[in-house]
Amino acid sequence: MKQFLAMLTVLAVCFSLSACSKNDGSESSSQSSSAVVSETGSSGPDTSSGPEDSSGVSSVSSPAVTSSKGTSSQKQSASSAPASPSQPEKAQTVRVVIPEGYTLSQIGDRLEANGVCKKSELLSTANSYDFSYYSLIGKLGSNANRCYKLEGYLFPDTYEFYKDMKPQDALGKMLKNAESRIGGSYSYSGMTTDQIVTLASIIEKESGNVNEMAKVSSVFHNRLKAGMKLQADVTVIYVEKYLKPNLTGDINRYNSYYNTRKCPALPVGAICNPGKAALNAAVNPADTDYLYFAADSSGNYYYAKTYEEHKQNLNKAGIIEGGSMQ
Repeated sequence: MKQFLAMLTVLAVCFSLSACSKNDGSESSSQSSSAVVSETGSSGPDTSSGPEDSSGVSSVSSPAVTSSKGTSSQKQSASSAPASPSQPEKAQTVRVVIPEGYTLSQIGDRLEANGVCKKSELLSTANSYDFSYYSLIGKLGSNANRCYKLEGYLFPDTYEFYKDMKPQDALGKMLKNAESRIGGSYSYSGMTTDQIVTLASIIEKESGNVNEMAKVSSVFHNRLKAGMKLQADVTVIYVEKYLKPNLTGDINRYNSYYNTRKCPALPVGAICNPGKAALNAAVNPADTDYLYFAADSSGNYYYAKTYEEHKQNLNKAGIIEGGSMQ
């Protein structure tokens, strides 16, 4: 009897051990199933999500790795990452106003005075650097008779430049502005964009008063249609004051291409960088029969249809005839 009771005790102990073993396995299976549900997003927030991939979908780690190693691995990565380098000091900038009617030479003077770049480097870069990826410049092609290819396309505005900037970057900033401000915005029958810009540059220099620009424009348009030379004094001034001082070798080599007392019509290129008002006047001339105009030192303008009337106006303006339109 004692042996029988002993056997029952042993069997009871084995049965208890077996039940404990089954319960442990069931709980493990339940935890695994719960983790899978969370991973697939079927139930509850997914706290194991990793960084997003390029498609915007989060990369998900194995639940086992996330629960047992993810936290410690992230801490290790954070503690062992090198310290972020200090931010470089911001490059110094300067705001520079480029007025309407400034020439490339004048722009060079102003940029050098403000520490942006040297004038000599700006002038040489304007001709040596390939800016043809700007559509306005790309359409110009090459013309050996043109002194500064970019003249006319450095749009007058207020710019923010870096100190000690590369000349091509400073020029590019202005050219980019011209692309949006000029682009295909101006048109006139029988004229290219470059011819419009060139005419606008003469109007800009000849018109101290914006309100006179349309009339001044009409004079030049009428003279062009009549086959007359423009004979604009400002083109002579451009050659003498803004080209020759910056040239080496034969400093007179551009005279006949820019001086409108010598060239038959428009000069080979712009004589300054015109603003919006002058560009508008170039394509919207006033409806007149004027072929002559003069302006006195007080800013009064005198227009005439004939040369005889023009001579009378010159007397009114106090201008010597030899320095005016003929």
